[in-house]
Parts: sequence; structure tokens; C-alpha cells
Amino acid sequence: MSKLLNLGMELPDVIRAATSEPARVIGREDLGHLSVGAEADVAVLRLREGDFGFADVRGDRLDGDRRLECELTLRAGRVVWDLNGLSRPVWSAAR
Repeated sequence: MSKLLNLGMELPDVIRAATSEPARVIGREDLGHLSVGAEADVAVLRLREGDFGFADVRGDRLDGDRRLECELTLRAGRVVWDLNGLSRPVWSAAR
């Protein structure tokens, strides 16, 4: 997804290319969207700006200035990845 951003694709198009479009191509219209009744598979992404390098399949590097990082992933409504503890209560020394 980050490579596509750095090749000039707009963020909404990148998201669509990684979610609803692959689901459509494989005939799984039940996936790739957040409609009422859909299973809650969600990735919370952070768009970072800076100097980043991305390797391609030949081992060459694409330099870019934007990178999407996964902060939180839900699978069927359950947290399965939480990079920075976003789903956790804030720690308090007073407890």
C-alpha cells in the first residue's frame, strides 16, 4: 500500500485496491467493506511522513516520503494486533 502511495496513487484508491477490489475479484462481496452486518475486519492505519525506502521483487529500492503503518487490527471484531496499546486502558500509577 505504501509503495502505491509513493508511486502517485491517491489514498482512497490505495485503500480500495487493498480491500473491496480484491474481494470483488475473488467473488467475495461479503468481504472488503464495513456495511451493517459485515464481519468486523478492520485495520487502523497511520500515515507517516518522512524518508522511507521500499524494496521491490527484484531487490531494487523505491524511495518515498509516505508510509502506512498498521496500528491496530480487528478480526471478526476482536483485537489481533495492537502496536501501541490503543485498545488498552491508560495505565495509572494511582491504581
